[in-house]
Amino acid sequence: MYFSIREKKILSLLLDYPNGITSEELQDILQVSKRTVYREISSIEKTIKSQDIQIIKPRGEGYRIVGETVNLERLQQQLGEKQAELFTDNVQRQSAIVCSLLLLDEEETIEGLAIDFKVSQATITSDLATIEKSLIDYRLELQRLKGRGIQIAGHEKQRRQLLSSLIYNGVSEFDFFQFIDGLPEAATTNNFFLKLLSPASLLLARTIFEKIAQQVFEQVTDNQLQRVLILLALSIDRMKQDRFIEIEQETQVKPDSMQIAGQVMIQVAMTIEKSIPPQEVRFFAFQLEGVNYKKPQNIFIDSFDVELSYKIKELIRLVSEATGTDFRKDEQLFNDLSAHMAAALKRNLTVNQGADNPLLQKIRDKYQTLTTAIIQELAVVFPNHSFTFDELGYVVIHFATSLERHPSSRVLSALVVCSSGIGTARILESRLHKYLDEIKKIQVAKISELNQLDYKSYDLILATVFLPGFHLPYKVISPLLLEDEIKEIKDYIQTLHPDRVDDDPLEPEKEPSEAFDEIYETMRIANHLLQNFDVKQVKAQETIEQTLAAIIEPLQGVIVSDAQKVTDRVIKRYLVAPIGIPKTNFALFHCADAHIKEPLFKIYDLDQQFLIQGMDKKSIELTRVLLLLAPDPMPESQQNLLGKISSSVIESDLNTEIYKFGNKEIIYQLLSSLFVKEIREN
Repeated sequence: MYFSIREKKILSLLLDYPNGITSEELQDILQVSKRTVYREISSIEKTIKSQDIQIIKPRGEGYRIVGETVNLERLQQQLGEKQAELFTDNVQRQSAIVCSLLLLDEEETIEGLAIDFKVSQATITSDLATIEKSLIDYRLELQRLKGRGIQIAGHEKQRRQLLSSLIYNGVSEFDFFQFIDGLPEAATTNNFFLKLLSPASLLLARTIFEKIAQQVFEQVTDNQLQRVLILLALSIDRMKQDRFIEIEQETQVKPDSMQIAGQVMIQVAMTIEKSIPPQEVRFFAFQLEGVNYKKPQNIFIDSFDVELSYKIKELIRLVSEATGTDFRKDEQLFNDLSAHMAAALKRNLTVNQGADNPLLQKIRDKYQTLTTAIIQELAVVFPNHSFTFDELGYVVIHFATSLERHPSSRVLSALVVCSSGIGTARILESRLHKYLDEIKKIQVAKISELNQLDYKSYDLILATVFLPGFHLPYKVISPLLLEDEIKEIKDYIQTLHPDRVDDDPLEPEKEPSEAFDEIYETMRIANHLLQNFDVKQVKAQETIEQTLAAIIEPLQGVIVSDAQKVTDRVIKRYLVAPIGIPKTNFALFHCADAHIKEPLFKIYDLDQQFLIQGMDKKSIELTRVLLLLAPDPMPESQQNLLGKISSSVIESDLNTEIYKFGNKEIIYQLLSSLFVKEIREN
C-alpha cells in the first residue's frame, strides 16, 4: 500500500508514541492546521483498515494506533521500505496538485505540497505558475493568500468537471474496472487519483448503472463508462458534503438525457437520504450527452439531430473528394461517425490532456493521406470546434475501418479485448477477417466485461492493451494488425491448434417461414410506397404552414386518420430544426405519428417560393416539398425502407440533383433501386 510522506510521518509518530500523541503536537511537528491533521488521519484510517489496524482517540486524549503486534510490525516494515516515485512526469504531478487543491476546504502551503508530492518548494512554485494559467480557461482562479497559503476559487460546477476529468486521465481502464469489480471487499488502491473517490460512492454509482441503465448504456465504450462512473461517484461524494451545483442560467438538455439523469438521481437521493436539487440533475444530464449511449437514431425520432446528420454527410463527401476514395456508400461509416461525433462535440476538454496515445499516433502514421484530409475537412465542417489529438485519431479510425472492411471465410473463434471503443474494434475485426482466414468468429469485448465471459468458447484471446493479472494466455496486438503481427498470430494459432478443423456450428439461421415473412412484408411496404409515390403540382398558400395543411388534408381517411393532428406534427418537427437541403430548392418534411395508417413518400412542386432555413443554417428558396410520413409505432421493415429514402436525399451529389430536378419517372427509378438493394440485403 502507498503512503504519502506526510502520512508516513504521522504513522511513524503514532508507532513511536503508543500511549498517544495529541492533535496539537502533530500540528506543531508537521507545521499544518488542525483540519489538515484530521484529513490526513481520516485518509490513513481507510488505508490501514484492510490490515486490521485502527487509530483511536479516547475523549480528552491523543491519537493512538492499535492492532495485533504482528500487524503493527508489518506496518513498521512497510514504512521503512522505499516506495516508488509518486509521479513520473510533471503533467501527472500538476494534475494531482490541482485535484488536492480543489478538494481542500482550507488553504494549503507550498511547504505542505512539497512534502506531499516529494519535490522541492521551487518545483511546486513552478508547477503552480503552470497551473494558474491553465485554470483561467475553466473559470477557476488560483489565489495566493498572504500569510495563509494558496487555494483554488470557483464554482462547484467547474470544480467538479475539472476534478472528474483529471481523475479519469489518471486511472487506466484496466485499473479502474479491476478496482470496482473488487468492491466492496477489496477497497484499496495505490493509485493517487482513484483514492480521491470514496469506495462507497463508486460502488453506489456502479450499482445504479447496473440496475437502471444497463440496456441504455449497452453500446458505451469502456472509457466512456469509466468517465460517467467517476463523475457520478464524485458528485455523490460532493453532495454528501452538501456541496451542490449552483443555480445558473439553464442550458438546453435533451429530454432523453434528462430522463436517464432523473432516474439515476432518484436512486442516489434514496441512498444518501438527501434532497437533490434540479440543477444537479441537469448537470449530470448534460454530461451524459458526451456519451454514445443512445440507440441508432432515425429521422423520425424527435431527438434526431438533422443538422449533425447533414454535417456528417458533408464530412464524408469532402474526405471522399480529397482522398479519391468514395466513402459515401458506406452506411456503417455514417452511423458510426454520427454516434461518435454527437458525443465528441459534447465532451469537455481537460486542463491536461495527458501524453499522446501511441496507438492513435501509429494509426495516423499508417494513414497519413487520410489523416491530412480529415484534419482539413473537419475544420471546414466544424469550424467552431477544436478536436483533441485523441478525437482526431478516433475519426481516422472510423474512415480507416471503412477502407479495411472486407468479409472472408474463417475457421477459428477469437476473443478480442479492446478498450478504445467500437472504431478501434472494427478496424481490428476487419483486418482479422481479411488476413486470417483461419478465424471464423470474432467476439469483441470491453475490459469491463471480462468477468462475464466464458473463455472456453474461444480458441485464442487477443488484446489491444496489456492485461495485468489476466491469467489465461493472450497476445497483445495493435488494431492495425501489421504484417509481422499477422505472422505471429498464425504461428500462435498453430501452436494452440495444429490440427484444428472447422467443427464449430454455424450461427443458427432463421426458420424459412420466418425469413419469408420478413422479406414478404418488406416487399409489400416497398410496393405500397412506389404505388402511392407521385410528383404533384400544388398551389402554395400564404404561409408554409398553411401550404402543408393543404397538402396533407387530401390524405384524410386513406393515409391518415386525422389530417390536422398529422399536419401539426409535421410543422412541429419543421420548427424544431432546419430541414432545408443546402444549395437546393427542396426540404424533407417528415413525422411519425399514431394517426398515420400507412407510410407515404410524395413530392409536391409549389407555384411560389418560401424562404426557409437550410441544414447549414443558410436560407434556401423552397419550391419543392418532399413529404415522408410513417406510422408510430413503426415496424422494423418500414424503418429500414423509409430510412433508405431519408438518407438517400444527401447520400450523393447525383441523388441530390435527382430529388432537386427529377420528374416522377426518374425519382421512381431511384426509389426502386433503393428498395431492391434493401430487400437483397435483408
